[in-house]
Amino acid sequence: MQILNTDVAVIGGGAAGCYAALNLHRMDLKTIVICKGLIGKSGASIFAGNLVLSGRSLGNSETHARDTAEFLIKYHNQFLIDQEWARQCGQWLEKFYYPELEEAGLYLRRDNDGNVVTSPGKIRSVAANMQGNSGVPFMDLRRKQIIKAGIPRLEETVVTCLLCRLDGSVGGVFCLNYITGEYVVVLARAVVLATGYSDRLHTRSTGTREMSGDGIAMAWRVGASLVNLEMQWWHTNDIAYPPSWQRVQVYPNPMLGSEKSARMVNTEGEEFFNQQQDDPLAYGPYTVQLKALAKQVHAGKARYEGGYFAGFDNCDPREVEAYTTYGKSFRQLGLRFPEDLIETAVTAHYRQGGVDVDTRTMRSSVPGLYVAGGLGGHSNGLIGLATYDGKVVADGIASDLPPQQTGALPEQQMEDERRRLEGLLVARADGVPPAKVKDIIRAMMWEKAGVEKDAASLRSALDDIANFRLNLLPRMSMKRTAKSTNYEWLDAIDAVNMIDACELIIHSSLERKESRGPFMRRDFPLQDNDKWLVANVMKRTENGFRFEQRPYELPLFKPGFATANNLEVAW
Repeated sequence: MQILNTDVAVIGGGAAGCYAALNLHRMDLKTIVICKGLIGKSGASIFAGNLVLSGRSLGNSETHARDTAEFLIKYHNQFLIDQEWARQCGQWLEKFYYPELEEAGLYLRRDNDGNVVTSPGKIRSVAANMQGNSGVPFMDLRRKQIIKAGIPRLEETVVTCLLCRLDGSVGGVFCLNYITGEYVVVLARAVVLATGYSDRLHTRSTGTREMSGDGIAMAWRVGASLVNLEMQWWHTNDIAYPPSWQRVQVYPNPMLGSEKSARMVNTEGEEFFNQQQDDPLAYGPYTVQLKALAKQVHAGKARYEGGYFAGFDNCDPREVEAYTTYGKSFRQLGLRFPEDLIETAVTAHYRQGGVDVDTRTMRSSVPGLYVAGGLGGHSNGLIGLATYDGKVVADGIASDLPPQQTGALPEQQMEDERRRLEGLLVARADGVPPAKVKDIIRAMMWEKAGVEKDAASLRSALDDIANFRLNLLPRMSMKRTAKSTNYEWLDAIDAVNMIDACELIIHSSLERKESRGPFMRRDFPLQDNDKWLVANVMKRTENGFRFEQRPYELPLFKPGFATANNLEVAW
């Protein structure tokens, strides 16, 4: 077993984790980055399609700046956001983020005259270098920066638990290098969880295999409070078939350099969403699209898993091809572009909720444990916002760290975790492969805690969770029990985290008794701003958990109504 010591352990190699590590390194704080996949090559960040412009950056006007703030607060977070944090984030993005990216060599697509190409509308975005593909060059840049800075990194290494000092504060992590099969313990003065969204908890998901709710499960086990876990976002227009292409979206969102965008058609050939008619200001396409689809599902003209279509047959193909990657998918599937439409389906995308943090420092409720990026419950999505978290968490740690020392080696915790992991490394004659267990969990979540749910489906889901713990997890079995390069072992570790995270999400979904944006309850169809414009905080107790509702302050924007049918709310 390898024992390492550092000032800060950063768990996750996406936008938030990389930027936190780079800033901590600049502050001369010894930092190790631990990534379940490869830094800059896995997780949500690589799938960023474009970069939303903020403030007065890259030619934005004051009006654009205000519209972008409204988009972030109202349309992108359904008012479940610290508006002061949003204001500060926008100012940082404007003054530092884009200038720093261009200075570092990230190429933002330009036209023949040298002007940066943007999307039209009140909310504008840019691409690096093609719309639909911006996350890849962005994260390639971050990976190069981490390597050039000489920041130590542990890749293809999964953190399986957080280690606590005698006073209950977090002081390290227990890891498994699943390539070598070696255990690694990293003792740290502070730990940053930046494991991203818990996207891969449903049958259809945009998330990569690494995203199995690890951060939620590990934070909860050491007593961290959670918030708004029920607020799952969805992609409405990902390719339905083949299933392996489920994260490839046919965006009905504004395109770069064009006034046109894809359109959506139901099973009867009727157009039911067109950006230019139905959301011309381009404020919040994902939720607007989802609500439009829900109405078609209710009318029997579409299904969440398919039965409706999208495409660019209303567009000039030269405009689509100039700055986007969208045509490539059609041609690879043998379809004519742009004449043919393609069957699309819903996939789980961001989770707006996560670990509850102090947005001034990114501290969790457990001393020594910090959170940045998609795992935090304070904002939904966008690669720029996750990057800002990396800056804030580094500043917070730098101010907190001076009195904190590395704790003693927690030998009993380490031994308990080793035994737990090796208890999963077994072969049974009548066992169930871990990958199958994960599929069963995802299918249950899709059916009973998917786009639309109610108390009955959610309680049934909790019954399933109890049955999984009793009858499914104990039957997990592997074909080989060698420790090195054993991906079944990794799947088994994931399955345990998934069940823990899913149970917490289901309880939180039961607690929020309204519908809001992408969160849709059949038994509570109204958006209720009188009672539920609050943070739905889940706290550990000695015998379980309890919920608290914490109102949001509304200094910049307010909903303007008390209650309304959520499907009729424009955001």
